[in-house]
Amino acid sequence: MRLKDKVALVTGASRGIGRASCLALAREGASICGTARTHDDLEALEKELTALGIKAHTFACDVTKSPEVAACVKQTVSDFGRIDILVNNAGIGGYRPFLDWTEDDYDRIMDTNAKSTWLFCKEVIPHMLTQGGGNIVNLSSVAGLQGYPNEGIYCMSKSAQVALSQSLDREFYQKNIKVSLVCPGGVETHFALGDGRTPDGANMKGFSSAEDVAEAVLLSVLPRSRSRIVNVIMRPMNEQT
Repeated sequence: MRLKDKVALVTGASRGIGRASCLALAREGASICGTARTHDDLEALEKELTALGIKAHTFACDVTKSPEVAACVKQTVSDFGRIDILVNNAGIGGYRPFLDWTEDDYDRIMDTNAKSTWLFCKEVIPHMLTQGGGNIVNLSSVAGLQGYPNEGIYCMSKSAQVALSQSLDREFYQKNIKVSLVCPGGVETHFALGDGRTPDGANMKGFSSAEDVAEAVLLSVLPRSRSRIVNVIMRPMNEQT
């Protein structure tokens, strides 16, 4: 139980990578606060987490709204006493020709992926400074490291997460706040569906699993006194060259 007595706040917790990360952290003894917008999925997650014998709460939260983010962080600290681990996983995407995107699409994707990461970091870091440190894991993507056709806005949002993570790492690591960036390629989750992608489609077969990525999240936050994990890049075995 390498995370015993640690408290983790995970966004986008109800499905996919977020859900798998909650379970991976809980199996190592961490208490979990999970947040997302889907109530039913959150209730099911909380039951599964508590069945593991750890303390777990879930909250519905619009991660793009600063008052809701502030309330979520405040409630987590009230319920658990501290926040040792923040996993910024909430995100959306899409796959369309560049000229088909709208301004509303831009606002929706940038707010959910980039703004939410900034909002949660802004609210959580003061608590980590007060308690003497913590771990932040920002789930970006290989699309944040290079551009891909038909994913222009998504790539922008993920690049913003990369830049923010690098900046926070340099600013706070000497204060014992370790900021890690996890950049997966294609992952077989609900997130990857839509705009021509279906569960049984050839372009979904061979993707990484949510559990694969959760292992990278766990690796990033395991206690270590003399090093920090700054960037993890993951690529599926079916990647086209």
